[in-house]
This record gives sequence, C-alpha cells and structure tokens, in this order.
Amino acid sequence: MRFLSAFLLLTAGFVLAEEVNQPAPELDIRMENGQMVKLSQFKGKPVVLEFFSTTCPHCQKSAESLEKILRAYSSKGVQVIAVTTDENQRKEFPEFRKKYGATYPMGSVGNQEAYRFFALSVMKPFYVPTFAFIDRNGIMKERFIGGILANEPNAGQAAETAEIAKHVELLLKGGPAKPAAAAVRPRATPTAKPAPATAKR
Repeated sequence: MRFLSAFLLLTAGFVLAEEVNQPAPELDIRMENGQMVKLSQFKGKPVVLEFFSTTCPHCQKSAESLEKILRAYSSKGVQVIAVTTDENQRKEFPEFRKKYGATYPMGSVGNQEAYRFFALSVMKPFYVPTFAFIDRNGIMKERFIGGILANEPNAGQAAETAEIAKHVELLLKGGPAKPAAAAVRPRATPTAKPAPATAKR
C-alpha cells in the first residue's frame, strides 16, 4: 500500500460485484496524449471500462485479458478503455504498454471523479482493478469493484479473460445483465485509515 495524493491505494482485499442497470455518469478522461475525452463520446458502442493502477499486480495481469478482449471484439464495436486516478501515472503508460502488451486507450481521471462515477463514499477505500460494463445506450449494466472474479479473485489470466468475455457477450446481446451473485468478500484489512477524501485499490 502507498499513499497517492493523500488517497489510500489498495490493490487486493475486496471484491464487490453488482448489477447496476442505470445510465453511466459522465466521466472526463485525459487521454495519454493529453486530449480530453468524455465517456459519453463512446455512446453507440459497448464499453469495457477499467479503473487501474500501473503498479497494481492484479491490473498488470488484467492488461493481457483486456488486450485479448479488444482483439476478439473490436470488430463488433466493443471499446476497451482503462483509466487511472493518478495523473502522474500517465507518463508510465508507454512502459506499461511495452511490458504488458496493452494497445487499448488509456487515460486518467480525478480521484473524486472515480468516487462520483460509482456513487461511493470518499471515506472508504477504492479498489483496483475495477470494471464497469456499459452498453450501446450508455447504460452501466454491471460493475465489479476490486476484480471481476468475485468467487476466485486469484484465478489465472485465462479465467479472467473468459469472465470478461462473458459479460461482453451480454452487452452485445443487449439483454439483462447476469445477476451478480455475490459480492462482498473482504480479504484484507487496510493498515491505515482512508484520508478524508478518496482511496483506491
């Protein structure tokens, strides 16, 4: 664990899977090249949105999964995007891409924006990787805070890729999201209290 801009960063210890079925809030993303992009600009495409950290081992593993999803589904219009809440990590993107083979768009958002996007209390930790699945109409169907494998958080990369693909298929079919069976699995306790603002994993 380390502090980033007074926010607690947590990378393994909590998994929350939820069916949402609500319009995705707007999100302003500063892309790798510095350009500002709004999440709503991707309306019309199914979107897999990941909140990640370049230093998070689980996020590094997820990069390979997301790249496979991009290659398998980009021809069907699926958009993969990864964002960090640490502005300073944008300069680490080139090395991250080189090391983990990520070619999908990456950018950064504000800490408060991440909390607002998921309607989370800023007094609680925010865990990464966190995934949001958004359909063509801009409806967030599901969110997975702290990882997508709620029952097997330490499963291998192949299992993670298969699980992400399952939810992408649901987006493409336009049907209801799979009921998120489960959910809250505390697996580690923060050793420091969250700062009065925001935290992530």
